[in-house]
Amino acid sequence: MSSLSEKSMAKIGFERFIPQIDISDKKSWFWRHGVELPEIFVPLWQLLVNETLLAEVSSKGLHDFLGFNGRIFLSMVMPDELIDKLRLEDYFKLINDLRPDATIIPDNYTYVDDPLFLSWSQTVKLISFANDFLKLDIPLIGMVKGANHLQIDWAIKKQVEMGYVSFAMPARELLEDNLLEDLLPGAIMSLRRVSKRTRRDLELLIYGVGHRLRHKEINSYSNLSWFLEAKQGHYFKGGKLHSFKDPEIRFEECTCEACGGMMPQELIDLMLSDKELGLKTLALHNLLDMNEALKRGR
Repeated sequence: MSSLSEKSMAKIGFERFIPQIDISDKKSWFWRHGVELPEIFVPLWQLLVNETLLAEVSSKGLHDFLGFNGRIFLSMVMPDELIDKLRLEDYFKLINDLRPDATIIPDNYTYVDDPLFLSWSQTVKLISFANDFLKLDIPLIGMVKGANHLQIDWAIKKQVEMGYVSFAMPARELLEDNLLEDLLPGAIMSLRRVSKRTRRDLELLIYGVGHRLRHKEINSYSNLSWFLEAKQGHYFKGGKLHSFKDPEIRFEECTCEACGGMMPQELIDLMLSDKELGLKTLALHNLLDMNEALKRGR
């Protein structure tokens, strides 16, 4: 790894909730349906698995392709099988073509049950990419990742030394494997210590989790749950997931922008008569409910 350098960076200034979208599914493009939110995350992996789509988006750039006027952040969080397919120059070309407003640094794969030499090599690789990405003239988002507290702490310190002040922590798989609460408190403590020592104001976004966690230090969240759960017929109320047919919420009116006073029962009826319109309405309801629930957490 080349010698570490430092770049003067400003905080991204994340919103409390930043929706992820499915760039291959226009039903998730909520702004086309009259809902306005200022920021979105676009996962790079969705483009990497669709060469035709990638070519079209690359030719136009994300803003022109999506017709979205807010800030677009590129997520490098991706399945393991895609991570090793990209070299540094590939990342740089993709970013140059897609022209996002900010990007997370490249992902890696680390597992708590990996041999230590393997997880440490991945952590060192993460820091190497973080250093290389300083060459880009674009706001950067660091990565909170590691197989244990020591690796996470070291990775955070190195990135802050380079100038990183905004961080994302991929958390969906950790949450599913009941490991998030083992690693998250230590990550928050590391950020707190390095912030105090360096006198830098740091921000942390939890990526891939669809509900508010109990830790006050978490600034922001980003996920696609609002859309994926709607496709499964699930309804959000107060940021909590309910079965669409739950009797506790089934006959309660919702005054959100999408529902306009409809009850979940009426949404069920709408989906039976017009599945596409019903799904769109439910997804937008979930989006708006999650946004309000997470904003109240400030």
